[in-house]
Amino acid sequence: MTLLRQPEIDHTQDGARRSWWDIVGVVDWPITRILGLRQDRRYPLVVANLLSRLGDGPIYVVIIAALFLFHPHEAGLILACALPSVALLHVVYPPLKRFTARPRPRDVKSIFPEWHHPALDRFSFPSGHVMTLTAALTPIVYVTPRTWPVAVVAWVAMAWSRLAIGQHFASDIAAGTILGAAVSGVWTYLIA
Repeated sequence: MTLLRQPEIDHTQDGARRSWWDIVGVVDWPITRILGLRQDRRYPLVVANLLSRLGDGPIYVVIIAALFLFHPHEAGLILACALPSVALLHVVYPPLKRFTARPRPRDVKSIFPEWHHPALDRFSFPSGHVMTLTAALTPIVYVTPRTWPVAVVAWVAMAWSRLAIGQHFASDIAAGTILGAAVSGVWTYLIA
């Protein structure tokens, strides 16, 4: 299968061609270097990998259980908003990743430890973990506003973990957040 690539843009004085990702990378790489974990940071690395693994699916079991435990009357409405949003996003997300074809930071530079949570797919943009978590948390915060501190902590933890182990750039996290919030926000507004 042929992958579509972003067009190259001429933004240099010497006429050299630079891709869109090269331009965005001017901001992304310094953030990646600051937040990326090295091999000697064993305990933070274990935490980052654990958080990333939770984002593969188990965190949603915990979220649904917490909804029925702490907000049983609102759980049905929240799930009616979150589930279709997440389903729609996961229809759009794979082709978007293939279209943008942005390599993951760890595949571009070998500054990350070898021991890491394996990626679920090949490309980096946007972050599916952050997109899905944002889409799940948006209706929770909308319907039960007092939960926003817990939602923010969960989002920050997931975003940090994806950056720390070199699976994503900051712009991938931002795009995943915007996509998840936009789709889930509109659906939640229409339903709730």
